Amino acid sequence: QGAVVVMERSTGKILADVSNPGFDPNTVQQDWDWLVEDETGVFLNRVTQGLYPPGSTFKIVTALAYLRQYGTFDGYSFNCEGTYEHAGFTIHCYDNHIHGQEDFEDAMANSCNCAFADMIINRIDKKILRETAEDFGFNEDLDLEIPAAVCDFSLDSNSPDQLAMQTAIGQGNTLASPMLMCMIADAVGNGGKMMKPRFVERVESANGTTVRLDTNKVWKQVMTEQEASAIRQLLFGVVRYGTAVDLNDLSCDVAGKTGTAEFGDISEGRAHSWFTGFSNTGSNDIVVCVIVEDGATYYAPATQVARYIFQTYFNDWGW
Repeated sequence: QGAVVVMERSTGKILADVSNPGFDPNTVQQDWDWLVEDETGVFLNRVTQGLYPPGSTFKIVTALAYLRQYGTFDGYSFNCEGTYEHAGFTIHCYDNHIHGQEDFEDAMANSCNCAFADMIINRIDKKILRETAEDFGFNEDLDLEIPAAVCDFSLDSNSPDQLAMQTAIGQGNTLASPMLMCMIADAVGNGGKMMKPRFVERVESANGTTVRLDTNKVWKQVMTEQEASAIRQLLFGVVRYGTAVDLNDLSCDVAGKTGTAEFGDISEGRAHSWFTGFSNTGSNDIVVCVIVEDGATYYAPATQVARYIFQTYFNDWGW
């Protein structure tokens, strides 16, 4: 179970909107009895209506909040010891891995939970993180052409530090749709411009006359070109030597962010697998966002799904 959305980076045109499990619209009448009894959510478009903890893909937002507070990533330094404790609450890096001394690019490439938890406690104002999240489209109607959920971000200046630590790494009460996380990656790759996702290319009459031709639209400028460039370099590092290194040998340059999002009873260790990112070839570039529900629990990383998409789009199509 999960979802995939693929979008043209420069235009916002939706190339794929896949939600699984789904149904065949051509056989709804004969399938109706089992469809209405199904409890897996076959009628839910997980791309736009599914809400999930974004996990470490949210670190894109936290990184921009840091950049806005300090104006640069230069000089950042953190020594990761595998766990980070504050106010009686402990944050763990994946498998308690000790990353050691890191600059900001290393912290993002390693997806270091301890570093990002420390940022919100000692370096980033909670108000700035909230403002940055809302600039990206959290707590706002995405105004799409199809039904879409509002993604939730609740942290504010009065929130307890324990919740802030979880929020900075994409856990806590934060919920995001694959569509929004795709749009966030698009803005990073698109000079700060977040394109309005476009599901309809044109509307034709019965005789083939074009009634309406939809055009590309910028939904909003969510960050400056300089900010987008700085975040983009971090995401290249994730693919070059970090948690998405499996994408480093593709024929096209890719930048992106992985995520492992815990859900349910923490003692059960269940987690969704995320990837959001974009190609960077200079033409015909795409943005890809994938979530595999429970994928991190069963070793089905979203990065592998993204890999197949990039391979198909650029190699099989000969672009």
